[in-house]
Amino acid sequence: MKLHLALVVAAVTLSGCVSMSRSEAVAPLSADLAQGSRVSEIRLSRSDELKVTPGFDDLFKSRVQAKLDACATGDRPLRLEAELERLDKANPVVTAVVAGSNVLRGSARLVDVATGQVVADYKVGKTIVGGRFAVVVMGEAEEQLSDAFGEELCKQAFTPAE
Repeated sequence: MKLHLALVVAAVTLSGCVSMSRSEAVAPLSADLAQGSRVSEIRLSRSDELKVTPGFDDLFKSRVQAKLDACATGDRPLRLEAELERLDKANPVVTAVVAGSNVLRGSARLVDVATGQVVADYKVGKTIVGGRFAVVVMGEAEEQLSDAFGEELCKQAFTPAE
């Protein structure tokens, strides 16, 4: 554990940002749906305890939709039911001096619009650690974490396994 932490701190110091995924498929999307579907609607639920800006819900939906539009290009419409459990933003002062992290934890369910059936379920998690050279990027936590949610879902659900 100490070696892992030391490697993360070294990487942050050298590169500015390090990204770690904690996403996993609970019930993956079938290959035929992954290839033939698109996300036509996003529903977001989140705790009122999350400290976000007033326009966060719209920002999240638009940024996640943009990511999904690039990877889910089929004809069959799916609805994304996203639930956010945790969204932590790095403290800019601490990030400038040492390092900080932006953290996202949530879940994503894909629902077939035609049938109402849940066709996939994922846990979505992303931690982005940044140091002093990345203080500006780390300060855009809501944008960064919204993009990360979309990217993680693209990778988990709509990118063919190699």
